[in-house]
Formats: sequence, structure tokens, C-alpha cells
Amino acid sequence: MNYPKSLLALAVATSFSAAPALALDLGTYNDTSISIGGYLKAEAIYEDPEQDDDRFFGRANQSRINLKTVTQKQGHTIVGFVEGDFYGGLYPGENNDLRLRHAFIKFDNATVGQTWTGQFWAVAYNDYLDFLGGPRGTLGGLNFRTTLASYQFNNLRITAQDPVNNDADAPDLAINYNLNFDGGHRLILTASGREVANGDYVGGGAIGSEIKLGRHSLTLNAHHGEGLGAFTGVGVGGSLASDVENGEAVSQTGFNAGFRYVINDQWRANVAYTKVEVDDQADTDYEAPRVNLIHNIIPELEVGVEWRKYNLAFGPLIPEGQQVEVMAKYSF
Repeated sequence: MNYPKSLLALAVATSFSAAPALALDLGTYNDTSISIGGYLKAEAIYEDPEQDDDRFFGRANQSRINLKTVTQKQGHTIVGFVEGDFYGGLYPGENNDLRLRHAFIKFDNATVGQTWTGQFWAVAYNDYLDFLGGPRGTLGGLNFRTTLASYQFNNLRITAQDPVNNDADAPDLAINYNLNFDGGHRLILTASGREVANGDYVGGGAIGSEIKLGRHSLTLNAHHGEGLGAFTGVGVGGSLASDVENGEAVSQTGFNAGFRYVINDQWRANVAYTKVEVDDQADTDYEAPRVNLIHNIIPELEVGVEWRKYNLAFGPLIPEGQQVEVMAKYSF
């Protein structure tokens, strides 16, 4: 296992950005290297909701900081990682408490603690500025982190995690298999299983892919099955989808496509579209397009603008309608 490469992948996934992952090395003490990382992000957002008045607001809740330790001893590698952001409160400008995002231990190929679900790793992501709604409709839709145990065998990852259903008798499960091809192309195959509120243990699957087109890239993701709304954030129950309606498990089918166009070393643009069809009576079918432009002033500092539209509301921060965001992010 290439642990520096593995941790770099974690950092990239944590920030959802094509910009280089950064960290400040504090030094090595008794076989343990220590570093801090994170970013500060300021956002200005204009909303044009379908059911309410237009509004403008700013926030910086997404800003985060992490501490990482890596110990090499007796032929083993032990990684400790803890990270928090300021989404402990729900509304912008209110109760911006520090919130635990990640807190895990990685011992060689085994990981225990709080971090991304196995379902999160099913998705090939491209750049988006909307931290709360950007991946919604994919299996990474809720930026979902939970307490879990996982083990990786080369390209195969098996994860057992704290169940979404508090009354479940068994852990939620995910199995990921990654295929990497020449030229940087990749394919991710995922199987998901969990016990839903009616007591049924249900399952589904997903395919994620990234196709390199020179400097540019195309991402295609699809999923189908029951019990997936808890991860996509779409379905019966909204952002806390129960995946059960009238006592029966609800299935859904979703598709996400994104294209990243790299203009040069400083500029890149992204366009993406997500659609989910839910087999329910509550009419929770979902679709969302988005377009953004991102400029790296220097590798550590980027600014961007994004337009997006949601056909469903997901709480006060993601209303039905259009949003335009302008942001600045400084990574360290």
C-alpha cells in the first residue's frame, strides 16, 4: 500500500477540489510525523427560490482544520486523522459551532473510527462549489460520515458501518472494487446493503467512472436499488430518507454526469447534471444542473462562481429554485 498516495486521495476527497492537496508539516517526533491542514472558505450566495422571496447571504461555515499523524514502526504504518468544520449549527450566521467531520485510525489496510461511508467511495467526483447540495443524488449525496470499520485488499474495500436505521440488527455494508486503467481512466463498482425501517435488509449497486480526455475529464455515475436514499439524500423522508413508504422498501435509480474542462494551469470549468427517479408516491424525483468556473490565483488560493438549480427543497439552506455562489478558498 502506498500510504502517502492513499492519504493524498483522502485529502482530495475531503476538499472536493482538483487543486493540489496541501498540508503544513510540523515535524517528526519519535517515529511520528505530524501535520496540519485544511482551508478557509468564504461564500456569497444569491437565491431565487420558487416558493419564497429572493435573498442574499454570506457564510464561512465550510472552513475546516485537520490534524494528521503518521507513525512508522515495526513494519507497520499507523495514521491518525481528526478534522472539524463549523456546520454545528443549521442556519447561516447562527450557532456556527465546531463539528466533528473525521476522527479515525488507519492501521496498515484497516480503518476504524468516523469517516466516509463505503457508499461515498462509490462516486467519481468533479468540482462543485456547493458543499451541501453538490453531490446530492449520488451515493455521496449527504457528505455522509459515520463510525465504521473497513479493510482494503489491494483494489477491494469492505466496510461495515453504524446503521442509518437506529433499530437495525446488523451494520450497514458496502463493498467497493476499483479498476484503474492506462491513461488515468478508472471504474468503481459498489454493492450496498442496509436494514431499513420496516425490518427488511435491502441492497443496491452503483457504478462510478472517470474518463480522461487529455487534460479534461468526464465523470459518469449511476446507482439502482433499495435503501440508497439514506446516502443520496433523495427519496421518502428527504435529507433523512427512511427508504420506506407504506411499509414497503422504496427503490430508486439515479444518474450523474460531469465534465471538467481544464483551460490552463490556472483556470478550469465544470458542467454537471444529476437525475434521480424514485419509485414512490411522494413524488421525490430529483434533478439538478450546475455550471461553475474556478480560477487558481496561486495553488493555495482559488476563487470561483457557480450557478445551480434544484427542483426539490432540502431544508432552509437548499431551497427549490436557483442559486448563484461566488467563493474564495485558501488552502493550507
